[in-house]
Amino acid sequence: MKRYIDGAITKFWIVLSVTTVGLFVLIALFVGFTVDGRQAPYLNVAFVVSWVLSMLALIPVFWIMKRRPVDQVATWGEAMLGATYVFLVLFWIYGTVPHQWLTFAEAELNWRSDVFMVGWTTPWDSSQGILEWALPFDMHYAVLKDLIAVAVYGVGLVANIAVFVMWQKRDDTIAAPELESQSRYGRPIVKAAEKVGV
Repeated sequence: MKRYIDGAITKFWIVLSVTTVGLFVLIALFVGFTVDGRQAPYLNVAFVVSWVLSMLALIPVFWIMKRRPVDQVATWGEAMLGATYVFLVLFWIYGTVPHQWLTFAEAELNWRSDVFMVGWTTPWDSSQGILEWALPFDMHYAVLKDLIAVAVYGVGLVANIAVFVMWQKRDDTIAAPELESQSRYGRPIVKAAEKVGV
């Protein structure tokens, strides 16, 4: 019997790591191509560190999740300590990380409502950007800044729900699949050990 929690934690870390790298690469590439004067790595240290700290804050949760039996009753002190820690992690994920992104976008990147997204210039008209040409409305950088903040909240919300589900199912087991005794054609399947004895 395999425990559900062991595979779930591994899958969670893989998905969160891929999401993190993907989000950071998209933001860094866009900032690198559109903001003049920015040098690599194109991201703010405070934003990246706040994101990484929010991921590291989940390590104690998973450590307890793998070791604490479901039927063990929590003491008053354990409940208060756990609630305080969960509040700190949620405050960090939903408060500090988006704040660091919004501060970086407004202060360093100047993504405000008075700066319009023009895009790359078109080859047939160098005075007009591709977004100016394609969109029937004006698009400013404040919209993009807020959409990325929504994406940060979305990643936090999905991770939040996934951790809650893993906590509730931490004692579940996954049964190993039973081996078939007959082939698709109705003949009995002979084990390798039986073949050697014949």
